[in-house]
Amino acid sequence: MAVTDVFLDALLDHAKHRRIDVISLDECVARLKVNDYSPFLCLTFDDGYRDNYDIAYPVLRKHDVPAAIFLATALLDRTGPMWWHPLERAISISTEFGLGTDRQALKTPLDRRIAYDKWASYFRASDLSENVKLVHELAASNQHFLISDAFENALEWGMVKEMTDSGLITFGAHTVTHPVMANLSENKAIAEVVISRDRVAEMTGSRTKYFAYPFGQPHETGAQAHRIVAEADFAAAFTTTPATLKASNSKYRFHLPRIMLTQETQNIGCVNAYISGLTELIKRG
Repeated sequence: MAVTDVFLDALLDHAKHRRIDVISLDECVARLKVNDYSPFLCLTFDDGYRDNYDIAYPVLRKHDVPAAIFLATALLDRTGPMWWHPLERAISISTEFGLGTDRQALKTPLDRRIAYDKWASYFRASDLSENVKLVHELAASNQHFLISDAFENALEWGMVKEMTDSGLITFGAHTVTHPVMANLSENKAIAEVVISRDRVAEMTGSRTKYFAYPFGQPHETGAQAHRIVAEADFAAAFTTTPATLKASNSKYRFHLPRIMLTQETQNIGCVNAYISGLTELIKRG
């Protein structure tokens, strides 16, 4: 899911060439409300990776365009691990992986996919303290699973302040610990939403208007998440349902879709297809 700085630079050049506006979340929501049909791009980044500052931010400044970053606040506070980061790395380069007698040989791409899905399911089903414990256990038993990968690849709050002060970057909430919200009780889901909202506001000095659901497919957000986010006084919230924004989305401000640019779709031809709406017509057809 990583986008290179070279592609981001090319994408922004292409948008300028086609006279497609690159706009902030505030402008995005405003255009939806007034049924503005002019094409635009709105760039969002999830989780709060350090490379948002090191790699993406210089490109955004070069083009003087806005973007939004949704923060899972425990990652920046260094109290919650980016468990998926060391897990991906370790499984991609190890010949075996696991704990104790629960180890699996990794010989084929299918072996690696099965192993990743298995351990990711453990993390997703666990709470914060269990995830921290599991990170340390895996690091002790697998040389390529690094604790530093889990705790040192997130933004620092000083970087957030600098980007906030630039006026280019909007920061939104992405929960505290990046859980699968469908697995949470109502009280835990409320805490994840409200605490992250307040932490982002505290560290940026302004109201947190926008939210992005971690693992944002319908079966992962669950039935209650949209209501909880709406009641927490956000202006809008974003899923990972892959579709272009339309004026009709203004009625569903807490279910807004986003298109993820993966390694396979990281080319201008795919971007043009998404913007045209062709991909959605094909899906419906």
